[in-house]
Amino acid sequence: MAYRLGIDIGGTFTDVVSVNEDTGHIGIVKTHSTPSNFAEGVLEALRLAQESTSVPPSSIEYIAHGTTVVTNTLLEGSGAKTALVTTRGFRDVLELRRQNRAELYNLFQDPPSVLVDRHLRLEITERIGPSGEVLTPLALDEIDDIIKFLKDHKVEAVAVCLLYSFLLPEHEQIIGKRLRSALPDTVVFLSCEVLPEIREYERTSTTAVCAYVGPVLEKYLQNLEDSLKTAGYPSMYLMASGGGVVSPLEALKVPANVVESGPAAGVTAAILAGKIVGSKNLISFDMGGTTAKASLIENGIPKVTTEYEVGGTGNQSRWVQGYGFPIKVPVIDIAEVSAGGGSIAWVDPGNSLRVGPKSAGAAPGPVCYGYGGTEPTVTDADLVLGYLSPDSLLG
Repeated sequence: MAYRLGIDIGGTFTDVVSVNEDTGHIGIVKTHSTPSNFAEGVLEALRLAQESTSVPPSSIEYIAHGTTVVTNTLLEGSGAKTALVTTRGFRDVLELRRQNRAELYNLFQDPPSVLVDRHLRLEITERIGPSGEVLTPLALDEIDDIIKFLKDHKVEAVAVCLLYSFLLPEHEQIIGKRLRSALPDTVVFLSCEVLPEIREYERTSTTAVCAYVGPVLEKYLQNLEDSLKTAGYPSMYLMASGGGVVSPLEALKVPANVVESGPAAGVTAAILAGKIVGSKNLISFDMGGTTAKASLIENGIPKVTTEYEVGGTGNQSRWVQGYGFPIKVPVIDIAEVSAGGGSIAWVDPGNSLRVGPKSAGAAPGPVCYGYGGTEPTVTDADLVLGYLSPDSLLG
């Protein structure tokens, strides 16, 4: 018999769902995530799934995987050391941004962080006009100096974004070829490959996000793919932010496309559930350990946006821009709040009760898990109030 597997790795739990293609039988396994090496949690969940269903890896024909590694990398600021190469005079595009401000009349508002430090933003002499004509030829002799700088500063990833490269990509392609040849261990993302569209800020931001998270995603996927292959499982597909699936190779070409991989899977599942019960107009609600997410589904179709911000600091809101890093790729429109099951309750200096954004995560987890947690979480409150049964849930 043939089976399909769905794997979802969250900050608190790793879930594996197996579906028998012939009978439609569904098996569910939930285990704790392993933040130090997420592949360990996946392999443990797969081992438990194999025990409960007696399904050998050779019977698995398809694996779909939802992940939050890109989002978490941006939220935690744990990405690669990234440099930016841009047209001379446009070094500060990432810092100038648009006019959007999260708090319009707050003169003391801290600006959002920038993924690429200013000393790592490099300029090169070239200029392409708005009709795609070459106004200033590319200064080929400057590329060697840029390569030397990148080597000296041990840069791990490079984003190349030149003005009007979406009309004439040759200059970016020349730079990319030279960088990839001279720096084989450094990932290089070209804006003409990532987002060949007008608007230099959004294009630069999207390319910088890809470069910043690219090495982290590559290491994560390589580790997971190797573990699955060793255990005898087939190659997997990743859920894309827009609701479809992509291969790991495609995900690494444009990592921004999997920024909402896990949450997008929840919305897609809600659409299927709606079809089963005969409802096309829905609001999906997906509560994880760190965040709770909701999305509007109208006439069986989710809302998709290309104006999306991820990461940053502050009280993020889908209605307010200017806190995070814009990415211009198709993303299912999802509203998120930091109020998941593991979100910790605390009292602010004004003596008001607050929840999140800090989460107990997988280790130690909520107090009621019995793994050493001491801070009260949403799950603990639900259990004490009687909303949750201590016996009926998955473990």
